[in-house]
Amino acid sequence: MHAFHIHYRNTQGTLMRILTAVSRRGLDMNYVHAGPVGSGHRADLLLEVNAKQIGQLCRDWHAIVDVTDVRVSVPTPEHLDEVLKKEVSGFAGADGEILLHSVAIAPPKGGFAMMTSTRSFS
Repeated sequence: MHAFHIHYRNTQGTLMRILTAVSRRGLDMNYVHAGPVGSGHRADLLLEVNAKQIGQLCRDWHAIVDVTDVRVSVPTPEHLDEVLKKEVSGFAGADGEILLHSVAIAPPKGGFAMMTSTRSFS
């Protein structure tokens, strides 16, 4: 598991280009958070990748005009716990089970489609 921190200028389509670099490789996005930081924006992603994929992703992200910085690190156990707490707050089911929702957008020829799925953890 690796943590990626991508700093970018929030122009039209920049965040989608960042995320498309990941989805194009068929990687699961375990955690995604994007928001303003200082005068720019930052996207944080947790991905299960190998060394070759790290190089490919960093190269793709640096090629995006509005990406200003890309950093890679190994998340600490404390960071993973904090991410899990933020992700599951507000998604508790009736029996205290945790529901995580994921959305996948796949653009077929001539339009777009959206699928949602729900995973349950007890």
